Amino acid sequence: MISARSLSFALLAALAVSFNASADEREDKLPEPYKKWLKEEVNYIISDVERETFLSLESEMERQSFIEMFWLKRDTNPSTPENEFRDEHYKRLEYVNKFFGRDTYREGWQTDRGRFYILIGPPRTRIPHDAKDEMYAAELWYYNDPNLKNYKLPPFFYLLFFRRNGSGELQLYSPLADGPTALLTGYQQPTQDYRDDVERAYNKLRFIAPEVAQASLSFRTDEGDTAQFQDPAFGTLELLSDIANVPFYKLDTSYAERLDFERGVVESDYLFTFVQSKGVAAVLPGPSGSHFLHWNIELEARDVGLVRDKDEGTYTTVFIASTEVVPRDDENILVVDDRQESFISLKESEAAAAMQSPFSYSGMTPLIPGAYKLRVILRNRACPSRDESNCIKSYTLLEKDIDVPDREADQPELTEIVLAYDTEVLKGRSVYRPYRFGNLQILPNTQDVFTVGDPLIPFIGALGVSAGSQLRFQIKDVDGEGKIWLDETVPAPGGPVHPELSLEGFQGGRYLLEASLVDGSGTVRASRSAPFTVSPRTSIVRPAARGFMPSARPEIPGILAMSLGEQYLAVGDKDTARTLFEKAVSENFQLGPARESLASLLLESGDADKADKAVALVAPVLQNMPDRYEAHAILGEAYYQRKEFAKSAELLERAITLRRATPPLLNTLARDHRELGNRDRAVELLERSLALNPAQEPEKELLEELKSLEPTAP
Repeated sequence: MISARSLSFALLAALAVSFNASADEREDKLPEPYKKWLKEEVNYIISDVERETFLSLESEMERQSFIEMFWLKRDTNPSTPENEFRDEHYKRLEYVNKFFGRDTYREGWQTDRGRFYILIGPPRTRIPHDAKDEMYAAELWYYNDPNLKNYKLPPFFYLLFFRRNGSGELQLYSPLADGPTALLTGYQQPTQDYRDDVERAYNKLRFIAPEVAQASLSFRTDEGDTAQFQDPAFGTLELLSDIANVPFYKLDTSYAERLDFERGVVESDYLFTFVQSKGVAAVLPGPSGSHFLHWNIELEARDVGLVRDKDEGTYTTVFIASTEVVPRDDENILVVDDRQESFISLKESEAAAAMQSPFSYSGMTPLIPGAYKLRVILRNRACPSRDESNCIKSYTLLEKDIDVPDREADQPELTEIVLAYDTEVLKGRSVYRPYRFGNLQILPNTQDVFTVGDPLIPFIGALGVSAGSQLRFQIKDVDGEGKIWLDETVPAPGGPVHPELSLEGFQGGRYLLEASLVDGSGTVRASRSAPFTVSPRTSIVRPAARGFMPSARPEIPGILAMSLGEQYLAVGDKDTARTLFEKAVSENFQLGPARESLASLLLESGDADKADKAVALVAPVLQNMPDRYEAHAILGEAYYQRKEFAKSAELLERAITLRRATPPLLNTLARDHRELGNRDRAVELLERSLALNPAQEPEKELLEELKSLEPTAP
C-alpha cells in the first residue's frame, strides 16, 4: 500500500514538470533574442502547443508574427493600443529579477517566489518570518481577491516559502511532502505514527507563528486544521496545479495549432493571425439559366481592423478575398481561383455601429455543374501608416462541400434555402450581385439562429415550374417528426421567393424548415430542408456593416460565357469551353481574355488556317495592350505555326521580359532561333527550359543536335 506521504512526493514531482518545460535541443539552436524570449520571458505562460509551434518555426518573420499573435491572444482589452496583459507580465518579470534573485545565484524568474509572482501577481499581504531558534526563516504570502475565482482559484489562500534546512534561497513549502516538522529547527524524535508527528509540530508552530502553522497544513483556508491530521489536505496540490494553469485558462491556442495549414495557404506575414468566423454558402439561380455560388462570412467586431482618417472623418479597412473551388474527386484541379481586393470606408456614425456589431462580407462566382469543395480565405488589413509593421492583419476561412446540379430546362428544381435575417429593396440599377437579385438584397443569417419575435425569411429559387405550382413551407421538430409548428403555402412563380414566416408561439430549441414544390395536381416535384434554432433571447445581434468582394458582372455581355468557359477548360472539357469562348467573343468583341483563350484552343490543332484565326483574334488585343504577356505568347506561337519565325521570335523575346518564361514558350523561341540560324541563342534557351523541366526528351535531342553544329558566327 502506498502511503499518503509517498503519493504526495509523486504528485509534486509531476506538478514540477508542469511548471518547467523539459529541455529541448531546438531551444539552444534558436537565435539569442528568441531563445531568451522562450526560456526566460514566457517560460511559465506559454502552453505546450505554443512552445512546440514556436520551436518549429524557420524564419525570423515567422517568429515575429508568432510573438505578435502570442501577446494579442492574451490582450485583455484589444480596443486600446496598449496590451495590458503584456505590460503587466513584463512589470512582474522586472520585479522578480530585481528582488528575488538577491540571495541566490539564479535569476529571480527561476526562483519559486518568482514563478508564482509571475503567474498570479503580488499577494495581498507578504509576511516575512526571520529565522528563530525554533523555526527556519520563512515568508508567508496571503492572497485575498474575489477575482481569482475567474481562474478557478479560491478567493483566499496561502503560499508559504522557507529556507529548507536553514540555508539556500526561499523555496516553496509543501504541506504534504515537507510537513510542519520541516519548518522547525529542533530535531524531533519521530514516532511510528506520522500523523502524531504532524500534530506535535503543528502545535509547536502555533505558539511561534499561528498563520504559518495554518499554512503548514494546507494552503487553502477552507480546509480546516486539526482535521488534516487524519486526512492529508490534497487540496493544496489541486490549488498549485490550478495556479500553474492560470495562464492557459480559456486561452485560444488555435492560432498555434494551424501552422501546417497556414504555411500552404497564407503569406508569412499573416501566419498566426487566424480569427474565428461564421460562414454560409449556397448555390442559387443566376442569369441565363446559370448557377452562381454565393458565400457570406460574418466576423466579430473585435476581429476587424479599422483605421481612422482624421482629415476625412472616416474609418477604413481593406479585405482581400481568395476563392478556390476544386472537384471533390480531384483537388489538384482549380475550377475557380480568384483573388480580389476591396477597400471599405465607413463614416464615423457607421463605424460606431460597426464597432459594436458583427461585420458581414460576401462574394459570388458562376459555377459549372459538379461536386466541389469551396475554400474562401478572407484577409483583413488595416494600416495606420506606410510602415507594414504597424498594420493590423488577420484572416479567416470558410470551407464547405457544394453541389451544382446539371439541370434540364424542363425539370422542376428547388435551389438551396438561404435563411435570412431580412431583405432590403435597393434603389438604383437592377443587377445581380452577392445575395442581390435585381433590386432585392438578402441579408443571410450565418448563425441560423432566430428569436421568437423575428420573422424567418427563407430565400429559395423554384426552377422549371409548371402552371399552378405552389411552394409549401412546413416547420417541424428538428428530427422531422412530431408537431408541425407552421404550414404555409405560397405561389411558385418560376423564380426566387422569400416569404416572411412568423415564429410567434415557438419555444426555444432546434427546428427543421421543409420546402416542397407542389405541382397543380398536388404532386411533390422537389423538396429542400434547412435546420435552424429559435433562441429564447429577445434579440440577435446583426451585422451593422457589410462589404462585398468585387465579382464578375453578368450584365456585361460575354462575361458569363467567358467565366464558364474557363471553368470547363480547367476540368478538361475543351469542346464546351471553345463553344463558350466563341459565344463570349460574339457577344462582346472587346473581351481580350476570351479572344486569347479561344485562340489558344485553336492553336492546339496545329492547323495553319486556325493559326490565321488566332492571329486575327489576338492582334487587336496586343494593339490595345502592348505590354500584355498573354497576347505576346499566343501571337508568338501563332506566327511560329505560320512559319513566320522572325515575327514569332520578336514577340516571344518580348514575352520573356514581361513574365517568367515557361518551358513551352522557351522551346518555341529556341526553334524560332534554330530556323533563323541563331544556334547559340537556341542552345541557351533550351538549356534554360531543361533546367526548369529536365523531363523533356525531344528538347534534349534537339539540344544535342544543336551542340554538334558549329557555333553561330559573330
